[in-house]
Amino acid sequence: MGISTINLCVLWIVTKRLGKEFSTKDVSQHPLMTTAHPIKAKHTHFHAFVGRAISKNRHILMVKEIKKGTKRGSIWRKI
Repeated sequence: MGISTINLCVLWIVTKRLGKEFSTKDVSQHPLMTTAHPIKAKHTHFHAFVGRAISKNRHILMVKEIKKGTKRGSIWRKI
């Protein structure tokens, strides 16, 4: 389990459905994300795995991190 187990296609779809700014937990708690990763979503570090996947793929997802360390993880903005 880790960042490599996050489905990039699902990650892309979820980020496209969210508003201009969103948090890591907006992505990790989205129904499409939890349905696509049913076992992984129960892992205690799932939010961190999703955050790292967003960061690693930020150019593909066309987002930038604008704030770190909030209660809902990083805040991302579409570019």
